[in-house]
Amino acid sequence: MTLSGGARRRLVRVYEVIVTIVAVGIAPLAFLVLLVRREWWNGLTERLGFSTRTPPGQPAIWVHAASVGEVAALAPLVGALRGEFPDHRLVLSTLTATGREVAKARVRDADACIFLPFDVPFCVARAIDAVRPRVVVFSETELWPGFLAALDRRGIPAAMVSGRLSAPAFLRYRRWQGLFAATLASVRWFGVQSMPTARRLVALGASAQRIVVTGSLKHGHGAGADDGLSLRTLGVETRPVVVAGSTHAGEESTVLDAWAEVAAHAPGARLVIAPRHPARFDDVAGLLAKRGHHFVRRSELGPAGWPSDTPILLLDTVGELRGLYHGARMAFIGGTLVPVGGHNLLEAAIYEVPVAFGPYLDNVRDEADQLQASGGGVQVRDARELGHLMHELVEDGAAAARRGEAAAAVAPSSSGALMVTMALVRSMLDRTETLRS
Repeated sequence: MTLSGGARRRLVRVYEVIVTIVAVGIAPLAFLVLLVRREWWNGLTERLGFSTRTPPGQPAIWVHAASVGEVAALAPLVGALRGEFPDHRLVLSTLTATGREVAKARVRDADACIFLPFDVPFCVARAIDAVRPRVVVFSETELWPGFLAALDRRGIPAAMVSGRLSAPAFLRYRRWQGLFAATLASVRWFGVQSMPTARRLVALGASAQRIVVTGSLKHGHGAGADDGLSLRTLGVETRPVVVAGSTHAGEESTVLDAWAEVAAHAPGARLVIAPRHPARFDDVAGLLAKRGHHFVRRSELGPAGWPSDTPILLLDTVGELRGLYHGARMAFIGGTLVPVGGHNLLEAAIYEVPVAFGPYLDNVRDEADQLQASGGGVQVRDARELGHLMHELVEDGAAAARRGEAAAAVAPSSSGALMVTMALVRSMLDRTETLRS
């Protein structure tokens, strides 16, 4: 869709008026809810735009990640920015509380970890005034019309990095194509993961000249040993380990049904269950106890690591899943056996791990198709098929290795994506410096 500059500005202004009216209208109700849900006070001032201020005279770079996965993907970018621009203040924002916790704990190169402000004009303006960024980079498809328009009006360039737009998301955005065409016009560069995403962005109204296919920052950063939690640090690197990552309600039961076949024939095998949302950790622990499984919670592990008589580990922490894929016999990725749409399939594949997934793949269809075509990924429909695959790969390490190599070929290292992304950021900083001088 081609819109004149005036038409784009009018559309965004209409959006901003509507969200302002809604925000003011629901404020009394929101206050009453906050009296009951005290945990919602956490970070509320930052969401209202009261962020920590950048010291006068210091340049700043604002990096935005939605949640835990995006924080992990952008951590190397923040590290690279710190190395190249040591005098800049690096501000990392997130949408979710768990994302912010992981950012504060693991992204040590960031000077401040904040919540993204509500996409309401007075909240956005207040936050931008506090941070005073020279450039803003945001992950995947965090297209907030008010935020991006406010940056554009102030002449602050913004870039999408590791961009991804799934087919279902594209259809949702297309219903509001005029607004999002205006929003995309506020973005200086789009660094995207794939050609399908590039084509969808162009169909929404993005300029093809501003799109660069970089690959994904989220695929991992090489298959070396991890500094944090890993099968090695747990003392089980020589055992066949199956990792069920990012699971949702209903999937843990299916995984446990499938695991019964493995447990009956390979008593030395181990299973990791990593629920997607921290709020479900206790529920999954209750399910394991109810079904009579001998398990241990990650939060209860001592210095001795994973007990030798305990076959199941419940990963009840955030930000530690990636390290457990390294050396695993296979991985099942959640959100695919229930209608969620799936999570990052290539995070495990980069470590040469065969990947299993269910039929609900709206968010990861391209990656799933590539993995299946290579032989590194297998789609399963139920516990019986998942159990058969688990048993096969636990018993046959050579077959698992072949599938793992095929999976890794689909998920190249993100070092190239990082290099190109840094070039985009560098070009925006150079441009702003030229305009200022």
